Amino acid sequence: MDDLDEEQRTLIPHSLRELTLHCIYKGFQLGSTVTLATALPYQLYRSRKNPSIIPILSRVGTATIYGAVGGVLLSIAMMHGKLYKEQYNQYKIWDRAYRLRNSASQNRVDKFTLSSSIMGGIAGLIIGLPTKMSPISATKGALMAIPFGILAHIIIKPLQNPSIETHKD
Repeated sequence: MDDLDEEQRTLIPHSLRELTLHCIYKGFQLGSTVTLATALPYQLYRSRKNPSIIPILSRVGTATIYGAVGGVLLSIAMMHGKLYKEQYNQYKIWDRAYRLRNSASQNRVDKFTLSSSIMGGIAGLIIGLPTKMSPISATKGALMAIPFGILAHIIIKPLQNPSIETHKD
């Protein structure tokens, strides 16, 4: 089943593009999470004699930018490696894009991380990680907030669908 029919093509016309965008977004999430988990304890240990929070957050934010870029590059390379191994099978690419688009959990974690990164970007802009009202401050704040969105997704239980109810008769 290598070829896609017209119905499948109209549902997701650019499945490789959608899959690539998903990998980019996951690369940002993975890279910033791993970097924050490693760089923050290191920076706290390194500046234990003079714990000034804004310079620490600024250095961690800079590391998070590099980590996010590395995560994106690694994610895209791994995606293309897997697709190359599967000989860029159009149906498998379409199927994966379709499942990603319709996954409630996937959409939920993406919404949580987007919300937290917006709030982190605003906070970084106001606090001023290198300087106040700088776009780089917003970028650092947004990337450092992504792991907290993932954590919130894990902690907060999703609401049950109200149409599905269990009745005890």
